[in-house]
Amino acid sequence: MNRNCPLCGSTSIQSEEKVEANNINYLYTRIVGIVNPLVASILEYSICGHCGLGYFYPMTTGSEEFYEELQKFDWYYMTKKPEYEMASHYLPVNGSILEVGAGRAAFAEHAGRNLYTGLEFNDKAIERAQSAGITLLKETVEIHAATHAGEYEAVVSFQVLEHVADPNSFLRACVNCLAPGGRLMIAVPSSDGFLGWAVNSVLDLPPHHVSRWSDETLRMVANLFSLRCLSVDHEPVADYHIMWARQVRIETWLRQVLGLGHPLVDVSIGGRIVSMTSKILARLLPISVRHLKGHTVFACYEK
Repeated sequence: MNRNCPLCGSTSIQSEEKVEANNINYLYTRIVGIVNPLVASILEYSICGHCGLGYFYPMTTGSEEFYEELQKFDWYYMTKKPEYEMASHYLPVNGSILEVGAGRAAFAEHAGRNLYTGLEFNDKAIERAQSAGITLLKETVEIHAATHAGEYEAVVSFQVLEHVADPNSFLRACVNCLAPGGRLMIAVPSSDGFLGWAVNSVLDLPPHHVSRWSDETLRMVANLFSLRCLSVDHEPVADYHIMWARQVRIETWLRQVLGLGHPLVDVSIGGRIVSMTSKILARLLPISVRHLKGHTVFACYEK
């Protein structure tokens, strides 16, 4: 394999698993009611031997229609996120703040509306934000950086990087937007947490998520973009994730005992039985998961 890593450019790539797109499409249809969001026939999941980034090839990202379907669920755009509290410790007291992939711009309330600018592509979100006096622009961070280099004291991007097909370009533009001494804050799903062991976690698969981030990879970001890493912090397992984390822990054990391996996707009859059994046992057995790393990891860097 000689494909370059989309983050660091290395050719030291290890292929981990090939996944049939039809099986992912089946999961999207069954779990969230979105029909056939993938058109590729086979996806290959690989890990970079240099920076540790996990990513799917081809990096097929979701269409605008795909995300409009997901936004019908109340839980998709949460107004309170653990990373908001984590970021509050690193935000400048005064100074402009840019949020990349702002969603409904809920973070503007934490940053201060007068200091906040957001980038977002959803027209409805932009309309709502503007009616509330929040600055939300419809443009990519690469385009924004071309005219706003060195302008911001902080750039934040929460639950966005895992959706991006070119993370190197995305992060480079974020850094370019920062003033000297400015801080970049990122939150992504953690592949070192319980989520990294979840089988058939449909929203952690393309076209929703196209990359997976470990602590190792987040620390490598500092080296790649000449930043100083100030923190890499995990949220604990949230109350609303306890049952899911228990199920993942039980299913991981059952798969090991039964010799079923640990694939990203398993829609076989045996896989479905193990998944269903794990879900039932998670409700019956008070297995502790509080010691596990939760869904989200937060990283802060200084330019």
